[in-house]
Amino acid sequence: MPRKSVSALTTIARVDGRPDRLAAPGDMSPEAARIWRSITKSLPAEHFRASDAPLLRSYCESTASADRAAHELATNGHVTGGKASPWNVVSEKAIRAQVSLSLRLRLCPSARTDPKSAGRERASVGRPLEWDLNDDQENY
Repeated sequence: MPRKSVSALTTIARVDGRPDRLAAPGDMSPEAARIWRSITKSLPAEHFRASDAPLLRSYCESTASADRAAHELATNGHVTGGKASPWNVVSEKAIRAQVSLSLRLRLCPSARTDPKSAGRERASVGRPLEWDLNDDQENY
């Protein structure tokens, strides 16, 4: 039998049977790593698997890029020297990546909501779905 490393011997196994949260890769930017930790702490540990790490990394880096672009645009404006700021393109591409990846990672509300359970949740509130449909029609 091969010898165990010191870290393997000193690591305490979880006793509750739940998986550990995915740790941010060490070579991520500080902003992207902060976003990673925020996302993984806000969701159950079972939400992500190791195979999700590359997509989650891309999502976090896209979000960090979108945040930086938004800051640059707010500070310097969308037009500089009579030309569109290059940060407009960065912002647009980062937001597109965010939208696509958030669906794949089930981070956005529409991806987390199961249509079957949504009907049950509405029924448990006590108002029939027809009431909400009628309310919407009266507002138009």
